[in-house]
Amino acid sequence: MTHFRERFLYLIAGVISAAVLVLLALLFDLTPPRIILTLAGPVLKVASWSGDYIRQGFEHYVYLVRLKEENRDLREENQRLRSLVVRLQEKARICADLQTFEEKKLFPRYPRVLARVIYNPLNVFEGYLIIDRGKRDGLAPEMPVVSVADREEGGLVGQVVEVADHYAKVLPLVSPEAAVEVYDLRSQERGILKGQGLGRPLLLDYVPYGADLREGDLLVTSGLDALYPPGIRVGRIQKILPQKRQGFFQIIRVTPLVEVQRLRYVMVLLVPREFQP
Repeated sequence: MTHFRERFLYLIAGVISAAVLVLLALLFDLTPPRIILTLAGPVLKVASWSGDYIRQGFEHYVYLVRLKEENRDLREENQRLRSLVVRLQEKARICADLQTFEEKKLFPRYPRVLARVIYNPLNVFEGYLIIDRGKRDGLAPEMPVVSVADREEGGLVGQVVEVADHYAKVLPLVSPEAAVEVYDLRSQERGILKGQGLGRPLLLDYVPYGADLREGDLLVTSGLDALYPPGIRVGRIQKILPQKRQGFFQIIRVTPLVEVQRLRYVMVLLVPREFQP
């Protein structure tokens, strides 16, 4: 392709040079008219053909440039529309989840604020979520946070621990720093549920050996710790181990209802700090 281009450029240069010589001869009357006509005819014909070829090539180049720009614009528009579709699908999903949340009449006693999770922990020992609501939205430390779009709406996520004007930090229940008093919805047996890290089961502690608990039982908040309102669903008993803990208590593993890593939106219950069960 490069050799062809060079030969073509040499041809054009030769034709132009010949045309210039003929035109000079015509201007200064250096040759007889018949000879001039004989020489000038083919040269001018080739020059005319070359000019048409060059013009067509230039027009083709301009067309290709415009086509490339149009394709780029179409790709950008297509990407923009794809992003818009994804955003609309997400909004439609969250609207459906909110409708379900409201239809179940969850936590009707408390005002609540919907928040988007903007940071999720990535490893077992990272213990906090960040949400896009804060002090300006009425949030304060110790307010409960529940799920909106998970396997079960209204499952306990954790509690607010720090607030800024437009953001808040949430300590999830699965964190080793978290604990909540719960009771078995079937048998009313009570215990303290503790986090053991992301991706690990919760530990139900301080339950006397031989207490009436069964695998699959649902645990809910008792409301007696003055941190969470009563009746928030927390998890289900996964495994009751035969070993004893500290010689008195059972070792009970609990599966949380909320998968923290899947959370996209949560609901903050605006329970005042002076809440009393």
